[in-house]
Amino acid sequence: MESQITLINPTPLTLKFSKRSCTNVTIYRGITPVYRVNTNKDSSRTDVMGLENDLGESGRLLTTIKRREFLPDVVKFRNQSACMKISKWLQKEKLPNNVTGMTLDTSCGPLLWRYGSSEKYRLALYTDKDAERPVAYLDCTRTRIPMVLVIEPGYQDLTEEILTSALVLEYKLKMFDRMQRHEILYGPILGGLVTVK
Repeated sequence: MESQITLINPTPLTLKFSKRSCTNVTIYRGITPVYRVNTNKDSSRTDVMGLENDLGESGRLLTTIKRREFLPDVVKFRNQSACMKISKWLQKEKLPNNVTGMTLDTSCGPLLWRYGSSEKYRLALYTDKDAERPVAYLDCTRTRIPMVLVIEPGYQDLTEEILTSALVLEYKLKMFDRMQRHEILYGPILGGLVTVK
């Protein structure tokens, strides 16, 4: 009787961003560029391109994120025929202590993104079984590397989903930070800018 062994890479996957940006950036694995994120001028569309794969193909579109003014934002993956509402794909979840998380439904079960108070875990992704050790996180504390997405072993098959959801949430977090810095808040119901103090 033969047994089959499934090999899991025991080291975390480290994706290094060329700059602290989630809109127009090249992402590296080691010194090899593996993804390119391109966003148009009005930030309404972001494309994530794969720069390499095992078949030697490059420049293939993996994901498109569309941010829309009046309609819900959507995401489209290369293996799907239709767009999916981001609000259905990343669902808000109320956590203890009035904290909001975002549940990402994956083939490995639901995973929960939480915003961290430290730059090491600016965004951290957890399983429902272990809320202490993240399976992926966005790290902004490393010297000479503006931003790093670390994905732990066992979850590297979900790299495209984790990367895309991290880009969506980091963009929202940056917009929120920018609004707080300028003491303005966009009121979608009011349709304008409101000063908050």
